[in-house]
Amino acid sequence: MTTGSLLAHVAAYVVLALGGGIFVYVAGSFALMLAHVDRRPATRHFVEALREVLWAALTQPLVPLFYLVGRRLARGHGVPIVVVHGFTQNRVDFLRIARGLARAGLGPVYGFNYPWFASVHANARRLARFCEAVRRETGAGRVDLVAHSLGGLVALEYLHDEGPAQVRRLITIASPHAGVAWKGPLPLARGAQVRRGSEFLVERATRAVPVPCLSVFSSHDNLVHPPASSMLAGRGARDHAVAHVGHLAILFDPAVVRAVVDFVGAPDAAVVRVAEPSAAGLEPAGQLVGA
Repeated sequence: MTTGSLLAHVAAYVVLALGGGIFVYVAGSFALMLAHVDRRPATRHFVEALREVLWAALTQPLVPLFYLVGRRLARGHGVPIVVVHGFTQNRVDFLRIARGLARAGLGPVYGFNYPWFASVHANARRLARFCEAVRRETGAGRVDLVAHSLGGLVALEYLHDEGPAQVRRLITIASPHAGVAWKGPLPLARGAQVRRGSEFLVERATRAVPVPCLSVFSSHDNLVHPPASSMLAGRGARDHAVAHVGHLAILFDPAVVRAVVDFVGAPDAAVVRVAEPSAAGLEPAGQLVGA
């Protein structure tokens, strides 16, 4: 077998493995989701599954590359924005959002990578060091955080450890603030932490979000469901629901990009608290206006 033939066979196996993994992820997660969200027309369900497949197929081959590149995803001269990825992912997932922020004249945008298999608290410490480096590099006093999925828990842990002196605003997207409903095995250090009802999440449900915060989530997220899993209104934030889109596709949805740009770019007076969050963190006693 020639070198060229061997490389072709290897490439074919890689493509088949990637395609098979994407199919299993989308088919399995969309099927499991049905028990936890409102029913929708079968055609819409199929279309959104295809959209999830498309974005997975476009982004996942680039994941290895973005461990090496993408620390600065977009240039800018305003408040630095640090994006925090989710489980098994890296900063490649934020290419569309970074482009939207740059077009609005916001940023610069920095991509933070972390070992998603480590604990939430350990990664929060890594995020603290990364944000400190960004502040030194840019001369900024604070940063904005935009976090997806597990990254939202990491970002909140960082906020609770460091306080609002380091962060101006936070946006979480499809983050399991109340945990995931999946009852199967959740391996690695942070597995037990993200399960619904875990001691880790129950303790943090009583903590107010200490900075202006927007929680964006989908009505039909195929991994984080039901939608209430992502709600933060009871902790002093503002909830923003979008219809139908999947867990990865939500990062490329135009309505989500607009929501992120609007919240980051809004004047400070438009994102102030109007009420204190409830003591238990379970009832919508507070929210943010504007954005």
